[in-house]
Amino acid sequence: MQKELVSILACPRCRGELTLEEVRQSRGTRILSGTLKCRECSGCYPVEAGIPRLVEAEPDVQTIGRRFEFEWVSRWMGGFEGAARCHGMDLGEYVGWQKDRLAEHSTLAPGDRILDAGCGSGEKAAMLARMCPRQTVVGLDLGLASLEKAAERYGEIENVNYVQGNILQPPLRWNSFRWGISIGVLHHTPDTRRAFAMFRKLLVDDPGVLVYLYRPLREAPEWRACYIMRDVFFLGQSPKLPPGFLRLFCLTTVGLTFPLGLFIWRRHGRRMNKELPFYDTGKMTLRDSYWALVFHLFDLLLPHYQFRHKSSEVEAWFREEGLEMAFQAHCFYLGRPAQRTHKGETAYAAATSSR
Repeated sequence: MQKELVSILACPRCRGELTLEEVRQSRGTRILSGTLKCRECSGCYPVEAGIPRLVEAEPDVQTIGRRFEFEWVSRWMGGFEGAARCHGMDLGEYVGWQKDRLAEHSTLAPGDRILDAGCGSGEKAAMLARMCPRQTVVGLDLGLASLEKAAERYGEIENVNYVQGNILQPPLRWNSFRWGISIGVLHHTPDTRRAFAMFRKLLVDDPGVLVYLYRPLREAPEWRACYIMRDVFFLGQSPKLPPGFLRLFCLTTVGLTFPLGLFIWRRHGRRMNKELPFYDTGKMTLRDSYWALVFHLFDLLLPHYQFRHKSSEVEAWFREEGLEMAFQAHCFYLGRPAQRTHKGETAYAAATSSR
């Protein structure tokens, strides 16, 4: 991590200010090994392999982190798609689309920060850092092993930092980021609304926001086959199965049904590509399509929590958080600042604080 990152880190237990207590190994301005200490509760947190380990989480949340860690480490080791694609999408085109859409509604200034909350394998955060060289990108995730792989691969990119932490108890200071991105993460927490509120608090008053949240079946026909597999075939019990078994199941199932799966995949792809230009199934080889289908199915069967929210529900959350919807399509929601309002306790936060 860069030394300057310490200025926006917070204790995940008490939200106190963290200071750099010890530096054991560094490279230029990047701290590779050391210790962070909280001024308030005196809690100490290690920095190893350039990653501050700032996790405070309930056992069920830690389990979610471990299961997703299996997914991303397997991908790093070649167990799923190649490095150039994720969920079938060309990563360069996908991250470029994110950047361009956010820039339409929220202009970055030199020194601004971008948060990738739930950065998974860390590749998208690294690509975004290269596209935004005058800003700092922070990738936050529960999975440590995948972050270590990312830090090892992208350690030469000076403006990207990876932090191990829990979005429900974020180890980052409020109002620290101009752009906030969270793709397919918040709905895998015990409380999506609370996770969204914590995510919003990390952003400035007038941010750019891009999130991906599962929609129910009627609003997301592209997920129909995977939803049926989880809800009907596995009766919702797939999260209790070992990740290795689920991966083997997905490899076999997609292989046996590939012609049908490919037909459905490309049909939905043509429809989605009208609004999401990076999502072009026609450009994918048969191999690309096979691995994308495997990864989609595995990703949906894996986690314990998987909430699906109506678009009207998510729109209400945005309004409560002082945002308005600039764009939505196929589970993507792009938010921009609503008319200038004081950002204090939101309706949700006020309600929960009185409980």
